[in-house]
Amino acid sequence: MSRPPPSPLLLGLSLALLGGAAQAQTSPAQPSSAQTSAPPTDPRPYTLADAYAGLAQAPSVTRAALSVQVAVQNLAASRAALGLTVNVTGSANYAGPATTTAADGTVTTVGGTLSGSAGANVTLGLLPWSSAQSGLRTAERSLALAQANLHEAQVTTRLNAAQAYWTAALAGQDITLAGRTLAQRQRQLTVVQAQQAAGNATAETLLSAQAGVQGAQASLAQAQASLDGARRSLEAVLGTPLSGVTFAGDAPAAEEAPDLAALVARARTARSEVVSAQNALASAQDALATEERDTRLPDLNASVGYGGAGLGTVAATLNLKQGTLGGSYTLPLGSSSGSTSAVSSGSARLTASISGSYTIFSPAQQAQRSAAAAAVTQAELALTVAQQNAELDVRTRAATLQTNLAAVQSRQSALTLAAQSLDTARARLAAGTATADDVATAELAVAQAERDLLSARITASLSQTTLLNAAGGSQ
Repeated sequence: MSRPPPSPLLLGLSLALLGGAAQAQTSPAQPSSAQTSAPPTDPRPYTLADAYAGLAQAPSVTRAALSVQVAVQNLAASRAALGLTVNVTGSANYAGPATTTAADGTVTTVGGTLSGSAGANVTLGLLPWSSAQSGLRTAERSLALAQANLHEAQVTTRLNAAQAYWTAALAGQDITLAGRTLAQRQRQLTVVQAQQAAGNATAETLLSAQAGVQGAQASLAQAQASLDGARRSLEAVLGTPLSGVTFAGDAPAAEEAPDLAALVARARTARSEVVSAQNALASAQDALATEERDTRLPDLNASVGYGGAGLGTVAATLNLKQGTLGGSYTLPLGSSSGSTSAVSSGSARLTASISGSYTIFSPAQQAQRSAAAAAVTQAELALTVAQQNAELDVRTRAATLQTNLAAVQSRQSALTLAAQSLDTARARLAAGTATADDVATAELAVAQAERDLLSARITASLSQTTLLNAAGGSQ
């Protein structure tokens, strides 16, 4: 039974598809139409090393680095606060003239008076529990946490850049493979159309061939979209435009996992959440120590001074609970009445005083101490949980790496098998027992196996980087 000849519309569609196949074969490395319209200014492929070179300017890294700078400045200010704090004081008083009348009617006029004083005060956080010493410890902990966050931002940004880069590189491979597949599907469609014209193919066979072409076109479009999305992701990570670049590079080497015990030990101390939990525990312990001192130590203030005879007064003070030592010097500026000036007279002398209080019973104070002790216990548990979670994360990612390394070996074996099948297809073609289409199919199988091996190596490499990041980053 003869088949009707193909319609003009079908022939036009076939010619259009063949034109697309020719374009896909001649330029399979071009990932998108945007790249064909504007060739890159730098013909050198954009490598992973180029991406790593821009990590220092990445927004997340820059933000974390600024936090470290702030913490360093705060620490410097806290260290400076350990020294003497000096301030000057002054006062002035004026009383206008006044008239008084005695009981006998005598009127006495008192002229206006002007008096004042000038002085200087110094303060030193002497004892370990002074506010200056406590502020220093807090600033040191804040700096340690900021540095841990910076390191985590660096390794996380490095991982994100590698993921986006390899996604783009793999998408380039997919574009090439999809272009070759589309060309083969179009050749098969041409053969089926010729067979149908000769009455040797059914309508179902033609529809199947057309569906194969459409599926290959969809795969090509998907690969191009994946490349564009990966490029945009890398731009977001690095904060740098990457339009017009081509991604290329050797497949990453899949290495064996490092020593698991060393990674676990590092993770239990170096991860940012562990450092944060350690800081919370140290802060809770400081708060408990403060409550215990308030319960144990009296609120004691002692001072000693020497002065008089118009020479000024020198005084020293000690506050036991606050842990501060202070000193001051005050000089009277004199007084005047009308045009007559007088200086305070009298001999210099030593003065001393001490005052204090001690709380014998205070339910509120006991409750605060109990709450501080409970906060320490809670912080200890939080630290234990953070360390356990870090260890679990490392062990889980180590197991994932082993699985991915095994997948690399499996993909390598699949590539070897595909290469042997290609050799067999070529030998059969030479012997006349296979067609050129069989060889093309085998070549596509080899290209697919190479792509799958690249994907497996990328997955294993990223798994290793993720494992190192889970342990607090590479050393």
